[in-house]
Amino acid sequence: MTTEPPGRHFHAQVTRDGQVTILTVSGELDVSTVRNLADTARPVAESAEAGLVVDLSDVRFLASSAITELVRTHEHLPAAATMALVAVNNQVVLPIQLSGIDRVMSTFASIPAAVAYIRDRAQAARS
Repeated sequence: MTTEPPGRHFHAQVTRDGQVTILTVSGELDVSTVRNLADTARPVAESAEAGLVVDLSDVRFLASSAITELVRTHEHLPAAATMALVAVNNQVVLPIQLSGIDRVMSTFASIPAAVAYIRDRAQAARS
């Protein structure tokens, strides 16, 4: 029996669009990769100035443990920051909706829409 090393089906990249941090994740978010997600996402969230967009567009599977980690990541944001998700495929959208996480953080079909939402929230908080 051949086993694959943990995290082999997980990749993450961090970029910034002004004060908005974008964490793009690809692969499978399951029990074997959720630790990789936590190790990447939590420090990124802590330093997200206006907010964090987690792009799940290229995620092929989203387990309940990964949804829990997204909530924990949200808890690591600075006080005034906002977190939004980008999800486009049913393997990700359906678990987000069924879990109710979309009531805690808004979900969008594109990165630009999510970034605009976070910018608007940050500007409203400053006003």
